[in-house]
Amino acid sequence: MNEIIMLPVEHQGESFELPLTIVPQGYTYQLHIEVEGKTLILEKDDQGEYRVIDMSGGEGEKVSKGLIAAIVATLEAL
Repeated sequence: MNEIIMLPVEHQGESFELPLTIVPQGYTYQLHIEVEGKTLILEKDDQGEYRVIDMSGGEGEKVSKGLIAAIVATLEAL
């Protein structure tokens, strides 16, 4: 069972506590983060940069790019 960690993120003067789950994938891992009712999957690409996969299938409003950038910046600062 995967443990849920609360990730503190600051964006446009607001503070968010986003639930994050680390999901092992062979020799690597994915980060599943719940944002605005959607699940975003973050994983590192071949260059070590985070790529984001939106699991909502394009339904509803997209998560803002600014908030995604704030999440990535928070993860990189850890």
